[in-house]
Amino acid sequence: MFKAVLFDLDGTLIQSTEVILETYQLMIDTYFEGKRLTDEEFTNFLGSTLINSFSKFTNDEKLIQEVIDAYRNETKRRLATELKTYPNAKEVVLWLKKKKVKVGIVTSKSRAVAEENLRTVGLDDLFDLMIAFEDVTQHKPNPEGLLKAMDMLGFSKEEAVYIGDHENDIIAAKKAGIMSCGVTYSNRFEQVIKENPTFVIDELLNVKDMI
Repeated sequence: MFKAVLFDLDGTLIQSTEVILETYQLMIDTYFEGKRLTDEEFTNFLGSTLINSFSKFTNDEKLIQEVIDAYRNETKRRLATELKTYPNAKEVVLWLKKKKVKVGIVTSKSRAVAEENLRTVGLDDLFDLMIAFEDVTQHKPNPEGLLKAMDMLGFSKEEAVYIGDHENDIIAAKKAGIMSCGVTYSNRFEQVIKENPTFVIDELLNVKDMI
């Protein structure tokens, strides 16, 4: 039985990927007109930090920050009314807590934005910990965030599983030495399954079968 279940946020617990990708395209069209990405490059935005993503288009640090600010403002505006969880997310988190399983989030989002997202969908104050962008120096697929979470919880690697929708989540879990779980509703499921996650689930309710 797992003593800790760690979740990615976007595309795993909350249905934000459509807004994220549409806003990403808007930023490209607005600031980097003429730039074209393959489908693989475009959806890979879901697993990258904002700085890394927009640095691919320019080395101008001032412009990068301007684009990041514009991106955050637009996603904040849209997610305030459009954001929702994937089905049964709250039920599963509450069930895990009832079973005395620690629950946490490891995300590449800033803490302020992640916490605001959780409040919007009614998942605030339910998690035992959150590792966000500011909490690590290296981001997924680097395992630093997961290792920090495990250290804070005080459990061994064998007692935890990390659930995510991007191949970077699976790679990070492997590097951290913990079990991994992919979700079939991922925009990048083809890439996820190539990394051979320990588990694959079709919906969050399936988490109960893993405990």
